[in-house]
Amino acid sequence: MEKLIGFLTAYLVLSFLPNQSVAQKNQPNIIIIYIDDQRWDALGASGNEVIQTPNMDSLVESGMYFPNSFVTLSICTPSRAALLTGKYGSSSDVMSQNLNTVNPDIKTVAQYFKKEGYNTSVFGKWHISNSPQSMGFEHEYYFKGLAPFWDVPFIKNGVEVKTIGFIEDVIGEGAIEYLREISNSDKPFFMWFNTFSPHMDKDFSWPSKGRTLSKYPIESMPLPTNWPADFTDKPPYIEHNRPHQRALEYGYSRAYPLQDHIRGYYAATTDMDAALGNLISAISELGLFENTFILLMGDNGWFMGEHGLTSKVLAYEESIRVPLIAIGPGINPGRSDELILNIDLMPTVLDLANIEVPSNLDGKSFKNLLGFEKNKNSIWREFVFYEAPIPVHGTKPHYAIRTKEWKLIQTFDENEPDKLIFEELYDIKNDPDEMHNLVMDSTKEPILESLRKTIENKIYWSNENRFNR
Repeated sequence: MEKLIGFLTAYLVLSFLPNQSVAQKNQPNIIIIYIDDQRWDALGASGNEVIQTPNMDSLVESGMYFPNSFVTLSICTPSRAALLTGKYGSSSDVMSQNLNTVNPDIKTVAQYFKKEGYNTSVFGKWHISNSPQSMGFEHEYYFKGLAPFWDVPFIKNGVEVKTIGFIEDVIGEGAIEYLREISNSDKPFFMWFNTFSPHMDKDFSWPSKGRTLSKYPIESMPLPTNWPADFTDKPPYIEHNRPHQRALEYGYSRAYPLQDHIRGYYAATTDMDAALGNLISAISELGLFENTFILLMGDNGWFMGEHGLTSKVLAYEESIRVPLIAIGPGINPGRSDELILNIDLMPTVLDLANIEVPSNLDGKSFKNLLGFEKNKNSIWREFVFYEAPIPVHGTKPHYAIRTKEWKLIQTFDENEPDKLIFEELYDIKNDPDEMHNLVMDSTKEPILESLRKTIENKIYWSNENRFNR
C-alpha cells in the first residue's frame, strides 16, 4: 500500500507540471475500470468507516471523485452495453440478461479507438452475446457471465486457457502482462478492465480469501438504517416477488445472516481492491501515468438488506448509484457532486483522446467537469433518467427521475405498458434512505408535477434528444 501511495504521490507532482497538459498529448492512453456490483458507498472514501479499500481510496485522493454517479439500468448486461455504446438499453436493444445482443449497427467505443489506430483490449468479465472481437477489441482475456472466485477458465484471443488462483488476481495479471508487451509500442491503447468481485459467485456466495474475511468480524458489520423491511410506501408487489423473497431465503429477516452477507461483500471488495492496487502499481512502474487517463466506475449497485431487498434493478439508491473516479494528466484532485451516468463514459474518453464525439449518443462528455478549459462553464444536467422498461429479476417495468434533491419512481403494469400502477416520491436531501414516500403529501404537489412532466415528455437530456418508451 505504501508503495502505491508513493506512486500516486509522484503522479500528482507530474500532473501539475505545465508540460504534462493533455493538450500536448494528442493520443493519450485510456483505461476504463468497471467494478462489478460496486455500490457508491462501498469504499472508504465515501465515508464508510468499516470497509477497507485503500487503493480505490488513493485513487479518490489523486483524481476527481464523482459520488453522485448512476447507471441507466442496474443489471450487469445492460450496464456493459451502455458503456460500450453510450446509449440507453432501449436504444442499443440490451435491456436484460436475455435481451443481451448489442445492435450490430451501433458503433462501440472500442471501434472508435481502433479506427484511430489504438491498441484495444478487454479483460475480465464479458456479459453480452456479441463477441469482443465484433465489438472492436483486438486483444481479449475474459470469462463469460457468472463464475467461481477461484481457478476460472478464461478465453485468451479465442483459445480457452486454464488459470489457477483468485479470479481478480488472474484478471490483473493478464492485464499487467499485456501492458508490459505494448508499453513500448508507438500506438496508444484503450483498455476495458472488468472485475468480477464483489459480485456473488455462481453459488451465490463470496468465497473470499480467509485472511481478508478475518478482518471483518460478523458481529461488527453495521446493519442498514432502512432495515428491516417496511413496504408501507413501496409498490405492493415487491414484497411477494424475487427482490424480497430471495432476501428471505438468504435469511435477511434476521440480523446475523444479513451481517454475514455484508461481511462477505466487504471482504470480496477488499480482495478486488488489492488486485486493483497491483494493476495501478504496474501502470506506474511502466511509466504510463504521464499519458494515461484512468476512469473507474461501478457497473451497478447491490442491495444488502435495504428495504428488505437483495440483488438490484429497482431504482433505489443502493441499486442505481455507483462511484466514479477519474485520474490522468491535467485532472486536478477534487470532488464533484454533479450527476453522471455510465453512458457518459464513452463520449468522455473519446473527448479526452481528442476524438470527435458522435452526435447520436445518449450520454454526454464530462471532460469540462475534470478541470479542462473547453466548455468549462457549460451547464451540466439537472437530473438523471433511469429506465427498466421490461420485467427483470421479479421487477415490474419502472422509470425514475433523480435530481440532486428529489426522486420520482413510476411503476407500470407489465401487460399494459402505459398503465401507471404506483408512484414514489422521495426527498433525497432529507431522506437519503428513501423511507418516506411523499407522493400523497399535498405540499409536494408542485415538485411532483414537475417531475411527472419530465417523464411524460420523455426527456432525459434535452429537447433535441428524447427517450422513446
